Amino acid sequence: MKAKLIDKVSQEVYRKHPDLKGVKPKVTPREGDKSSDTLLVYQKKISGPGGKKINRIVRAVVDEKGKVKKLSTSK
Repeated sequence: MKAKLIDKVSQEVYRKHPDLKGVKPKVTPREGDKSSDTLLVYQKKISGPGGKKINRIVRAVVDEKGKVKKLSTSK
């Protein structure tokens, strides 16, 4: 996947999850899937309730044109 498309998807993720701004995604092609979708995983430790550190993980499934098909997040 081209860097320009990754940047476009990242801007959408940052808009919905501002605490992940600046995090670079781990990019992996979808295995076992006949389509040419790509999985982008954003991960960062953030402060949770009571000051505890928790992992925030956002997964974005993106097609070859840069359109986000599915966006999911951890709690």
